[in-house]
Amino acid sequence: MQDVKNGRSVMAKTSLILGICSIIPFISGALGLAAIILGIIDLVKINKGEASDKGKKSDIIGIVLGVVLPTISWIIIYAIFFAVAGLSGILGS
Repeated sequence: MQDVKNGRSVMAKTSLILGICSIIPFISGALGLAAIILGIIDLVKINKGEASDKGKKSDIIGIVLGVVLPTISWIIIYAIFFAVAGLSGILGS
C-alpha cells in the first residue's frame, strides 16, 4: 500500500474503518484482527519514518476498536443466547 507523506496513510484509514466495522456480529473477530494488524504495521512504519505521524491516532483508535467492539459484540450474542436458553428452560418446564 502506498503511503501519503502529507496525510494519513491508507493503512491508518483502513485500520480505523475496519475497527469501526468490527461491531458486525459473526465477522467481528476477523475485522477486528485485521484492524489490529494493519494498525500495528502502520505504527511500525511511522516509527521508522516511512509514514506520516498524522495517521498515528487513527491507528491507535483502530487497534482499540478492533479489540473492544468484537468483545462487546460477542458478549451481546452470548447474553442473548443464554437469555433465550434460560427462557426456554423456564417455559419448557
